Amino acid sequence: MSGLFGSFNVAVKGLNANQTALHTTGHNISNANTEGFNRQRVELKADTPYTYAGVGQLGTGVRIQSVVRMVDEFVDLQIRNENSILAQYETQYDTIGQIEMVFNEPSNTGLNFAMGEMFNAWQELSKNPESLNAKSIVVEKSKAFADSLNHMASRANQLKGDVVDSIGKNVFDVNSLVTQLNTVNEQIANIQIKGQSPNDLLDTRDQILKGLSNVTEISTTFDKWGRASVSIGDQQISKIFGSNLESTENSTILSNVSSVKQVGDDFEVQIQIGGDTSNVKTVTMSGEEVKKFQEGTPVFVKMPENGSDPVLEDLTPAGIKSGAIGGHLNAIKEIDARVEDLTKFSEGVKYLFNSVHNPNGTGTDFFTSSSALDFSVNEEILNNENLVATGKDNSSPAGDGSRALAIANLRNAKIDFTDLTKNTFNAVTNTFTTTGAPTNMEGAYGDIVIKVGVKTEQASNMVDNQTAVLSQLYNRRESVSGVSIDEEVTNLLKFQRSYEANSRVISTINEMLDTLINRTGV
Repeated sequence: MSGLFGSFNVAVKGLNANQTALHTTGHNISNANTEGFNRQRVELKADTPYTYAGVGQLGTGVRIQSVVRMVDEFVDLQIRNENSILAQYETQYDTIGQIEMVFNEPSNTGLNFAMGEMFNAWQELSKNPESLNAKSIVVEKSKAFADSLNHMASRANQLKGDVVDSIGKNVFDVNSLVTQLNTVNEQIANIQIKGQSPNDLLDTRDQILKGLSNVTEISTTFDKWGRASVSIGDQQISKIFGSNLESTENSTILSNVSSVKQVGDDFEVQIQIGGDTSNVKTVTMSGEEVKKFQEGTPVFVKMPENGSDPVLEDLTPAGIKSGAIGGHLNAIKEIDARVEDLTKFSEGVKYLFNSVHNPNGTGTDFFTSSSALDFSVNEEILNNENLVATGKDNSSPAGDGSRALAIANLRNAKIDFTDLTKNTFNAVTNTFTTTGAPTNMEGAYGDIVIKVGVKTEQASNMVDNQTAVLSQLYNRRESVSGVSIDEEVTNLLKFQRSYEANSRVISTINEMLDTLINRTGV
């Protein structure tokens, strides 16, 4: 279209284009501090020209091609991956830090202090072997040592229970986020099919994906409509989409093992369906099968499309290694390892004391235990402190404190605490030999404390490293997607001037039309 009306239409297009650009700039400014917001830009393009006979093609103004998100999808993918690793080590560091609090070393209330007090009591008893008060102190100090060991193992198990509960919450969060993602996916597709760009919904989608990466490791694919399909390993947990807008309901849901209980030769494994504490199913497993389904283990559960009960015959461990769930699983392994270390330590202490206190097996063992949780002074000795052996044997004369002294010297006795079968006791000399790695009680306990410290430091270093990596990635993201107030204000002024100029064009054309219509003719 040529003529004044064609020129008028060009100016109107300019007004609309700059108004949209101003609107988008204002949208960017208002969301400058919105987490996960990607700045948007109006893509303008010259409209289709028309051919003017004898002249050539004349332009017909501007048109809005699209409103695009300024986003680097590769950087976003890297952020999700590194964020998952950071969440793993943050969770791991937090839990292992609590294990450090369980050991509480060095301190005047820790096990090492109680151990020293116990040996000091035996040393004093060797000087006054007939003293009932000295025997009472030995029993009480030994009981305090055993109670400290019990308390540490009990607190570690309580911490493990808390971690298992946290995994259940994490699994529930995963399923909640997947439900949100499925809803947003549907909204995105409904807008995309109309040829429109759902930029803010795409930002919401990316925030959900980031939230998922914070909880578990994920792999993500996108279809032509912008919908995200999420998988853990090779198992898809979001809706399964076809080549069109239709979808089939997800047939798999992430769940978790909440408890394992032995009943006879089998085990009862309780599964929290979807992490829901009110929806728990029980599965009976053999000893071989249950090895893959320890407490806290995330599992995939098949869900029939008709809404009936979940299929529990073919459970599959999820094998999650990163995210908060991965961190919690690593923490459980660390807790189990430290409790096992405490149990081996308690068995070593029992072996040392009982070998000297009851060398021929005809007297009374000083300590009894089956694990660190029930390690204790023999109930018979608690009830009758006179059973505490002090002399070389039952026929020893009054004042013989040789056995009490030998027990006091166990402080420096060296054996292999990890494998007691490698140790040999000489009842004549009250000495130990070993073919394994020798260490004394304080050294064996110190090794356990060192392991906790090393693991804590390692997790802390990884948190620092991952934080630095993510900081660089966020800086890269901000350089592309972040809102710069200075830049947006500059754009605001640019579009304002352009809008005013197009308004001036319309005003000029209006004057020309007035001249043409009202001031020409007869």
